[in-house]
Amino acid sequence: MAFWRKKDEDLAAVLRKVGKREPFRWVRQLDDAELERLAENVRRELVTCDSRDELLETAARLHYQTQPRLEGRLKRGEDVVDEEAARGRVLAVIFERRYGVSLERALDIGLPIDPAAEEANLRIERVLRQIGLAYSVLDEGHWVFELDLASVHVRHYIAAGSLDIYTPLREWDEGDEVAMALLRQNGGSVGGAFWGICTFESAGDHLCACARVATAEINAAGVSFALASVASLFDAATRAAADDSD
Repeated sequence: MAFWRKKDEDLAAVLRKVGKREPFRWVRQLDDAELERLAENVRRELVTCDSRDELLETAARLHYQTQPRLEGRLKRGEDVVDEEAARGRVLAVIFERRYGVSLERALDIGLPIDPAAEEANLRIERVLRQIGLAYSVLDEGHWVFELDLASVHVRHYIAAGSLDIYTPLREWDEGDEVAMALLRQNGGSVGGAFWGICTFESAGDHLCACARVATAEINAAGVSFALASVASLFDAATRAAADDSD
């Protein structure tokens, strides 16, 4: 279900509305230039949202990432100036204006499934069954199956026309020299797979072996190759870690 962006949407006005309540009152203290800069950052977020579900996903991601941080700062009595949280709140307001349901309610009870999106996901499931995968459904367009040592996630981004396949190797830490070394190897990755940072809502950021498949002409052979590439990259890193510990 696509939506049309309102060209005349006054994001500065939305920001001022958000700034009427804690913990965003600091927004109303911004001068015009700073307010416009923040509004432009929201516009960039909106450019990536080509559907109702993508707007929901983006707003929810920002909500889950920033809410614990806000709550922690408030409990400690610290000043709360968090632009990422403000962007998330603005996107939540825009979502409610466009679709008549609050972000919180949409996350709590879900949204009606778009028939076109449902068929697109069923097409992916048919390919997964052709390969013979015993997968579980985590969410609409999100599947997972188990390897001996790791879980493999398969995520369908309909608007982008891509299927992402990824498996977590270890928790992400900016000071992790091993993880940084693996990220630098992306030019020579195994079979088209690459290293990336993925966020898991319940477990935080992880370094993952990843692959991406275009869904325009998706077939079992292409998905099998991507899966094998991810598994090979993961296994190579696991063996290297085991060798280093010996």
